[in-house]
Amino acid sequence: MKIFNKKLWTGLFLFGIGLQPIFAQTEEVLEDITIEKVSIWDQLMQTEQGRMLLLIGGLLATLIVLLIVLTILMVKTADIILNKRAVEKGEVRLSFYQQFKQRWITGKLRPVDQQGDMMLDHDYDGIKEMDYGMPPWLSYVFLGTFLFAVFYIPAFLIFDIVPDQQTEYQQQIEEAALLAEARAKAGMVAISAETAEFSDEQSVIEAGNAIYQKNCAVCHANDGGGGVGPNLTDEYWLHGNDISGVFTTVSEGVPAKGMIPWKGNLSPKEIQDVSNYVLSLVGTTPASPKEPQGEIRKQEMAEERIEENVEELPEVKEVE
Repeated sequence: MKIFNKKLWTGLFLFGIGLQPIFAQTEEVLEDITIEKVSIWDQLMQTEQGRMLLLIGGLLATLIVLLIVLTILMVKTADIILNKRAVEKGEVRLSFYQQFKQRWITGKLRPVDQQGDMMLDHDYDGIKEMDYGMPPWLSYVFLGTFLFAVFYIPAFLIFDIVPDQQTEYQQQIEEAALLAEARAKAGMVAISAETAEFSDEQSVIEAGNAIYQKNCAVCHANDGGGGVGPNLTDEYWLHGNDISGVFTTVSEGVPAKGMIPWKGNLSPKEIQDVSNYVLSLVGTTPASPKEPQGEIRKQEMAEERIEENVEELPEVKEVE
């Protein structure tokens, strides 16, 4: 009996905690732009109908808890009194747990020798059906769906307090657009062969060197002189010789020559760094250079192409 009471009070405590809605509010901050995800709690608090609905829900939850506590106290008090009277009369009474089980879970069951008049006329392959009612707990669950509808229908269908799936989808699209705009302003555009940028900054070259020594040196030598792979220091190229071409070669690989696609092992930023390092090797002197392969091509850097385009622009004459 004591163990059951302890479990019962523990269950009621957890039930009370479960009645308090807990919502997580997260913020995604990128540079100077903050994208805030509004929780359902905030959406309810922003409207008068939502606050009223929360107030009614809180009052009903409190009332339910009080009714449960009062019912338990009344049942325990009555159980003590009736047990005392039953003991005095020499009668046997059901325990509190047995009464609770009969009232809320199984319902009142008849002994086997008294179930004859409950048998229905039909049977299925020798299996006979008895005319027992619905279990009490299932009836309460059914009634609980009506109580749930009291809050669900106003919140979703009348006051539009909680957004439906279509509204949530539109909100997610707007958030994604804001996030993409923020990333673009912060210079975090997705790196690809078309958007890869040439750089000879020391930090980029050092990062690319670390990646090269770990993944590429085994085929192209530590100094880029070549081995299984071609020499990376001369002006002979088998594939593209600018940042876009090298990025594509590293990313997609050359399966016919045994070079794997590195896009599955390296991030786009890492591929861009190692591509810039490969371009920085051109013109250096390796210890044991491999014979030339491919065609001689002038290395076209992004900055050089820009300078050439600027030089080709016509001069603008000032109008006096």
